[in-house]
Amino acid sequence: MKKLLLSSILLFFAAFSMAQLKYVDSMYPNSGITITKKLKYAYGITVLTGSPKLDSMYFDLYEPTGNTDAKRPLIIFAHTGNFLPRYKNKQPTGARDDSATVAICKKFAQRGYVVASMSYRLGWNPISPDVNVRRGTIINAAYRGVQDLSACVRYFKKHIKEGGNTWKIDSTMFAVGGQGTGGYVTLAYASLDRQSEIRIPKFFDFNANKWMVQDSALLGDINGFRIAGTTGALVTENYKGYTSNSKVAFNFGGMMGDTSWLEAGEMPIIAIHGIYDPFAPYNYGTVYVPGTTPPLTVVDASGSGDVMMRVNKLGNNSIYKGKVKDVYTTRANMLNKGYDGLFPIDGLANGSAPWEWWADTSYLRSYLTGSGAFTQAEITEVNTNGYKSNPFVSKARAMRYIDTMVSYVAPRLAVTMGLQIAVNVVSVNPTNAVVLYPNPTRNLLTITNNASENKLKNAIITDLNGKVLKSISVSNNQMTTNLNLPAGIYLVQLHFQNGSGVKKLVVQ
Repeated sequence: MKKLLLSSILLFFAAFSMAQLKYVDSMYPNSGITITKKLKYAYGITVLTGSPKLDSMYFDLYEPTGNTDAKRPLIIFAHTGNFLPRYKNKQPTGARDDSATVAICKKFAQRGYVVASMSYRLGWNPISPDVNVRRGTIINAAYRGVQDLSACVRYFKKHIKEGGNTWKIDSTMFAVGGQGTGGYVTLAYASLDRQSEIRIPKFFDFNANKWMVQDSALLGDINGFRIAGTTGALVTENYKGYTSNSKVAFNFGGMMGDTSWLEAGEMPIIAIHGIYDPFAPYNYGTVYVPGTTPPLTVVDASGSGDVMMRVNKLGNNSIYKGKVKDVYTTRANMLNKGYDGLFPIDGLANGSAPWEWWADTSYLRSYLTGSGAFTQAEITEVNTNGYKSNPFVSKARAMRYIDTMVSYVAPRLAVTMGLQIAVNVVSVNPTNAVVLYPNPTRNLLTITNNASENKLKNAIITDLNGKVLKSISVSNNQMTTNLNLPAGIYLVQLHFQNGSGVKKLVVQ
């Protein structure tokens, strides 16, 4: 009997040590992801055609069919591309079905998230000899991207309320993210919350004597709505009456127009960035136009290193700070100067988006020739530019980076959205002071914290997969509750004023 009991205990702890956490670990096979392509989410006025034209915007949806939760978190993800169409931008990437974009979306879906890979309006003038034109057109492109991302958020909120919530999405659990140029859009979305923030000296055209973003006369506000009392000639209002807010944002590369946009109380940010990125500097520096010789400058802006320094100082990442401890965090902390949520990628060869890869040269040549829109010289230029920015590109190499990036971001998303209390954070001292009585129990449970100097704030009871079953508020360091749980083994996550930990609970 004693041997049997000992074996059961050993099996429990073996299972606990290997237990997968939903929304943190990869739980669902790649074959279990349902992809629905080209779903329309909004209309917008595009300038890519030279003159304004009404255009549709789409997303591809990635669903983990094995995640049967009634309400699931949503990630809206924006691709890279230099605000120009793929290939036309002289690069082999730039669309929502880029190889790396698809892989990233699948990796998040395998953890349980529903993921929408969105397109957004493109168009700017990167080769104008006038730096004011380059600067003005790119800030307007980013501004339209923010409007489109906001519209996509509202689309899903309307669909949840009025469209039957086909994809079983929780309206309170939205995250937004982007890679490369999508990172520019995401960082602007996360920080711009007042119209006055776009009116700073670097975005004023002193030659034309006007603000570069004409929100009143042309574009409307940050959400894409017409500003009261103004014309807003290029405004197409989508889903007015729904909010455009999300819980958390993350970026893989990209930059923020100005860190003055950041204020205390804004959404948490998670960032991954190459320290030696030649086009979008890691700290504060000059943005350059890829593929131009000599490189054309655009604007001075802030990369992830600069952004995350300010985000941490403002306390905006406090919701997840210190609550994720794993090998990815350990690696990031060797380089991020203590700014939790920042993963710097080291090495000159890894500076410019080492997570990217694309179809091999022969396929690209066949595809572009078949499309009839590209000459052989243009095809060669696309390939050459791609390899200039990523000379060691390969799928295997890129996937190693994507695995690491998603593994770093996912647990912080889960903690921020309340899907997990903490990840791999087990504090021995606080939990030693807590008594669960009786344990095992049939129904009634008393939780007592004997360390009065470290207040126990709440207790969360989960199954071994991390699914939250019961949330308990604790006052005066003690409380008694009826569990109403079936027989089995459960985990009690204890959240203290300082620290957190886990205890096992057996219900008979």
